[in-house]
Amino acid sequence: MAAARKVREKNLSNVRLIVFDINNITEIFTEHEVDRLYINFCDPWPKKRHAKRRLTHVRFLEMYRKILKVGGEIYFKTDNRGLFDFSLEQFAEARLEVRDVTNNLHENEPPENIRTEYENKFSEQGVPINFCVVKFANG
Repeated sequence: MAAARKVREKNLSNVRLIVFDINNITEIFTEHEVDRLYINFCDPWPKKRHAKRRLTHVRFLEMYRKILKVGGEIYFKTDNRGLFDFSLEQFAEARLEVRDVTNNLHENEPPENIRTEYENKFSEQGVPINFCVVKFANG
């Protein structure tokens, strides 16, 4: 596993890696335990019949609502505009607060942005990065 190798190489003590099926996330974390989730460059599942597999589908958002603290957030990044537009619709359907929406994150990149390897790869190819922050105001 590449992530485990990187954690070991950098001797990081503040990282915990767990491998599990996302459908079991409410069994891994207790209610309102998590402050923030990062969904970075997930599989877009481009076929319409696979929409329920997208990590930003309302079905998953309801799971995240259970484990996120009141005021908890999702930081969402993708190079896939179709997935991003779908996700914005799902966030609205779930009645979530969305802020910092951009279709070109690196145009005015905030200093706190932590670039991923995929992000650097896509950016070097001239692919714009879509980004938003989603807030769970109520539990």
